[in-house]
Amino acid sequence: MQTKQKNELLEASLERAATILGDITEPVMTQYYASHPGAKISFQDHGLGNSVKLEAEMVESVIYCLLNWYERPEEIRIMFGSTVPHHKHALNVSTEWFAGLIDAAITIISDTIPETSAEELTVWAEIRTGFQTLVEEAQS
Repeated sequence: MQTKQKNELLEASLERAATILGDITEPVMTQYYASHPGAKISFQDHGLGNSVKLEAEMVESVIYCLLNWYERPEEIRIMFGSTVPHHKHALNVSTEWFAGLIDAAITIISDTIPETSAEELTVWAEIRTGFQTLVEEAQS
């Protein structure tokens, strides 16, 4: 499958998720906290009294990275090369928590894809694997 076609499928998924769910911040964070309950305290601490705003900003950043995965892969790699270590060392956010937020967003978006859309599901599986690898590489 060509990169252009993958990007079109990715965009279609994001549009569908937005149509079905509206703002995906709340479902993403619910999924995230279910898998990483300790991260909620971190968001409260780093949110300085406004964890909802921080949650929205972080989900927005994840969506930006997902949306640009195929169009600007080097930009995303460079971003993760500095962001993952910064979160780990300066903010005491574990790599597992960092990766967990990305995974939660991918799960919420993927759950809106019809089972009959095999190519679209394949694209999101590829994206999930790519981001897992990216986070692992960035932490070393």
